[in-house]
Amino acid sequence: MSVLSPWIGGTRRLVGHVGQSGLLFGPIRRAIVEPAATAHDEALRLLLCYHGKRAWQAGLIAGCCGNLSARLHNRDAIYITPRAANKSRLHASDIQVVDLYAGAEGLESVSVELPLHRACYLADSMVGAVIHTHAPALTALGIRGLDLSEILPEAAASLGRLARVPYAPAGSAELAEAVGQAVAYGALLLLLEHHGAVTVGNTLGEAYERMEFGELSAKAALMATADRGFAAARIATSAAGPARPSG
Repeated sequence: MSVLSPWIGGTRRLVGHVGQSGLLFGPIRRAIVEPAATAHDEALRLLLCYHGKRAWQAGLIAGCCGNLSARLHNRDAIYITPRAANKSRLHASDIQVVDLYAGAEGLESVSVELPLHRACYLADSMVGAVIHTHAPALTALGIRGLDLSEILPEAAASLGRLARVPYAPAGSAELAEAVGQAVAYGALLLLLEHHGAVTVGNTLGEAYERMEFGELSAKAALMATADRGFAAARIATSAAGPARPSG
């Protein structure tokens, strides 16, 4: 047996694994079918697939919920995940490309939150990626109306400017307008009341890390406030005296 056999075998397994997930053979196939596709185009598609799976693995999204998008700063186009797609099984060819300025007519296959994503890019030209999840702790934080900046000032400082967005139906113009206004004022992490969270960043990696750290911070904030509530309940019970048996 050649000394190179283990290395060759490992490489074949790696290539096979990557190819099955659409991260290698997909772009090669697309490059043959669509010769005009650029390296930047393929890289952005692959990054959306990668971060979609990361978000699913981290428990930030489940099933078909959530959506991700990114754009190249030299193009007026948005690369966005398709509607009702499981983000753990995305392929590069699944990613939709839509015009930054055009309407949503004829885009039934694109994420329903396209207006929200468009609003973020139009609000701040430096935004290069938008991620919307139903991260449990961040969602709970928004529902309870807790102020992360007050509970964890250092975490809030690392996350950047936070904003709360009043509830509006998914995919609605009202939601897109409210989110766009918040981003225009510098918000990087947005808590959508009863509807999860949104992060923006210069890159997909930056937006993802902001979402991940935001979720971790939200868990800590919920734990801290739960302890406060428990302590307050004990104080109230003690002040009232021992419980008396009924009947």
